Amino acid sequence: MAYFRKRDNGWEYRISYKTPDGKYKQKSKSGFRTKALATAAAIEMERQLTQTVSIDTNISFIDYLKNWANTFKKRNLAKGTWRNYEQTFRIVEQHFGQTKLTAITTSTYQQFLNTLGKHYYHGTIRVIHHRLRSCVKYALADQLIPYNFTDLAIITADKKAKPLDEKFLELDEYQRLLQHLKENITSHRYIQLYLIAVTGLRVSESLGLTWADIDLENGIITINKTWDIYDQSGFMPTKNPQSMRMIPIDETTSQLLRDYKNNRWQTNDLDRVFLEPNQVWLNRVIKKIVGRNVHVHSLRHTYTSYLISQGVELITISKVIGHKDLTVTLQTYAHLLEDKKEKDFHTIRQLFQ
Repeated sequence: MAYFRKRDNGWEYRISYKTPDGKYKQKSKSGFRTKALATAAAIEMERQLTQTVSIDTNISFIDYLKNWANTFKKRNLAKGTWRNYEQTFRIVEQHFGQTKLTAITTSTYQQFLNTLGKHYYHGTIRVIHHRLRSCVKYALADQLIPYNFTDLAIITADKKAKPLDEKFLELDEYQRLLQHLKENITSHRYIQLYLIAVTGLRVSESLGLTWADIDLENGIITINKTWDIYDQSGFMPTKNPQSMRMIPIDETTSQLLRDYKNNRWQTNDLDRVFLEPNQVWLNRVIKKIVGRNVHVHSLRHTYTSYLISQGVELITISKVIGHKDLTVTLQTYAHLLEDKKEKDFHTIRQLFQ
């Protein structure tokens, strides 16, 4: 039963209720501009207090994690990302076994992260922690635990990640790669690698292309799907809604694609532009040309860094490469943006001289 009264700072509601152990307690809140607003809030609070949810309070951490991920995450994840979640399941189960969710404390969770720190890179541990932290927030909302035991966690790692610079090609390497590919395009693999290098496409996106997605006259590629590179089961949704985008291509690239379609393209029922997802082969081609091991995905980073160095607006870059939002672009390429900041400062100073 809710009671209402007018106070100096507005209307207040006060609710008396009985807890599961038979004790009576009260909840109150004030500051509502009108009694109607206070009444609406009180009704919602009463609903929450009387709502009963059937949840196994003896559930293990790993079982709750799997249930949470299947309920709230799986439906919206790409297959490759879900495989990463399954790897997280294995890591958690290996460490905690069937330990009850309610038995895990801040200390035991920190010990888990410390153990990971002996075997994984800092970035990998951060991703695992982020997933578990999100899961535990739901456990807290389900009133299964009294506090979020991940809140005070500290991530450390003995293994040192590769410097960010190693994830990029140097400008001369990038130009040498493009020139070599242009002069030696004798197969679909070469044109696929060249297209990835001048568009920042993910490999799965390049394999999801059909000719209907490529406007050779206007120099636009539309990304609206990907290809399942794990099970070869067919077309898949893009990584996220922002990955659905348009990418400009120059006339040279358009002409290379025309020549490829007319002379070397293998026709197929789905009208796919490229058919073979052999990333190992693509990596070998890059190594042969630039002389060091560079993963094909590094071409996406190199393309982005090149656009930044050439002064392309960040909001445009973020949209062209399909980042979820501008924050992702800023965080990923912060070291390059520092150089750009100095140039921009110089430009600003010149404006007022």
